Amino acid sequence: MQPPYDPYGPQAPYAQPYAPPNPYAAPATAPAMYRQNVFVPPGANAGPLVGPTLRKVKLAAGIAQIVALFGGLVAFVAGAAMGEDGSALAVAGMGLFGLWYMLLFVYGIVNAVWLYKFWSWIPPEQRHTSMWKKYISPGTAVGFMFIPYFNLYWMFVVYLGIADVMERLRVQYPSSKGSAKTLAILTLVIPFVFFPAGPFLQFFFAKHVEEMASEMHARMAGAASPMGMTA
Repeated sequence: MQPPYDPYGPQAPYAQPYAPPNPYAAPATAPAMYRQNVFVPPGANAGPLVGPTLRKVKLAAGIAQIVALFGGLVAFVAGAAMGEDGSALAVAGMGLFGLWYMLLFVYGIVNAVWLYKFWSWIPPEQRHTSMWKKYISPGTAVGFMFIPYFNLYWMFVVYLGIADVMERLRVQYPSSKGSAKTLAILTLVIPFVFFPAGPFLQFFFAKHVEEMASEMHARMAGAASPMGMTA
């Protein structure tokens, strides 16, 4: 008597039972530039590391604007209290207010340049955050900062997003630096309560993530080089 017909052929007695392929299953290999439903536009690439110059210039501009603001307030109030004898002092105070306004613009521009350059360094497949799960280009990261009211939310997307990105990259490229998330939260929240702390917190946040990026960049270069050695 012949054994019953087996449409899948004979199988080894200890092999796993044969299961026909699922025609609705996802493909075994995903596109090269696909991560967590984030599609990277063609041509996107990573830029160079950000040097310390920008954060130092930003800190200097931040300190200068604080000095100009408080100096202007003191001079204006003192001049007003002195009456006609203090007119020159009041004019000096107004001049310092004008200087503060100019420095505010300088600070904002330098900060935008730093943000653009740092976001450009981030590998394209990592340019998304837990608060914005679509691809964020360097231009978007900076440009949305200029949208009134929405920019209050976007600040959290970008700065907490940088901390998010660095935490993900630490899995593949370990860093001796700790998580940047707490520092990012302090950098965003404290200036709303005590604004003179802003430039200093921005400086320390930038320093922390730049040092993380520097360590990771070296590991990325090592992984890309033959035999795991940098050129």
